[in-house]
Amino acid sequence: MRFSEFKILTEAAKVGREYQHLEDLVFVDGSAGAIKAVHILNKLGHDSKDIAIKWDGYPTMYWGRDNNGEFVLVGKNGWMKGNISKSAKELYSFITSTGKGEDWRERFAKEMATIFDIMKQSTPASFRGYVYGDLLYHPGKPYETSDAGITFTPNQVTYTVDPNSELGKRITNTTVGVVVHTKYSEFGDKSGQPISDVKDLNQGPALVLGQTYVTHTPEVDTSETKDIQKIAQANGAAIDEFLAGTKGLSNPAGIIYTYVNQTSKAQKLDQLETGFFDWLSNSKVSQGQQAKLAAMHESNPKALPSIFKLVKRIMAAKDHIIQQLDDAPADVKQSTNGEQGGEGYVALGSKTKLVPRTRWTPS
Repeated sequence: MRFSEFKILTEAAKVGREYQHLEDLVFVDGSAGAIKAVHILNKLGHDSKDIAIKWDGYPTMYWGRDNNGEFVLVGKNGWMKGNISKSAKELYSFITSTGKGEDWRERFAKEMATIFDIMKQSTPASFRGYVYGDLLYHPGKPYETSDAGITFTPNQVTYTVDPNSELGKRITNTTVGVVVHTKYSEFGDKSGQPISDVKDLNQGPALVLGQTYVTHTPEVDTSETKDIQKIAQANGAAIDEFLAGTKGLSNPAGIIYTYVNQTSKAQKLDQLETGFFDWLSNSKVSQGQQAKLAAMHESNPKALPSIFKLVKRIMAAKDHIIQQLDDAPADVKQSTNGEQGGEGYVALGSKTKLVPRTRWTPS
């Protein structure tokens, strides 16, 4: 296996993201992470109230009103650079004047300028603060209506909504749809709070969605979760010792995390349990750290096989749940490249992601 890019994570805290893939808990928290994954899986079999669709919207935008009530809307680039656009003209100017003159930039700037005015109408004058979300449809990429239902494809996933559902009826009265995730107090904030109530943001020609929860409770195969727990308990000491690292290699978890992600993106998960050292030899991990990993494996040979076995077992159990959620009757159905299913789901209470990595490759 050969990969062209590799970034070593230097701190354990940088392994993963705010919402972890369920299987990543193994190398984020060691054997305790595997047991936590078991508890999350078992809970889904009787309580799935906090499981929501993981919308695949695009692009990202930030909007809201400052302390004086003046409306602001920017893309991710404007938010990160502190460029505040207070009119459609300012937003258009910022987008067209940045970058390297790409062909798409003029069209994108016009679309965002149109969206600016629509979102301004939909954001009450009394609103304060900013929200972050992903576009689902807009005048430049509108939803379509057919016998199949209302469809839109913001990125890789196509969503089909029942036109007779409450959501379907709301869509037909709007020209912009966006799903929001976070609210911020100040422009450019790096961290905010999850937003649950979006009622105030639905005051005009835009549909603003918060979390869209599933209504189906999946069945969990307890034999799968018992197997995961058995492996974690039998090999927990070896796993935790390996992930603790050694002098000169304080974060083996970061290397394993990158290996799993790149193997997933390369669609080579069938080689996960056997391909680590082949991958390692072609990576940008230093020769010294490669030697330390080999020595750690030689002195603790149960650790790596157990880690990768747990990752695969958790993935399999998770995929069975995703399949059930995809198959269940719902107002919103997802498909990717003509095949059933989308990016997956999020478990909000545990801050974990249920993403079908065997078929989902981030763009």
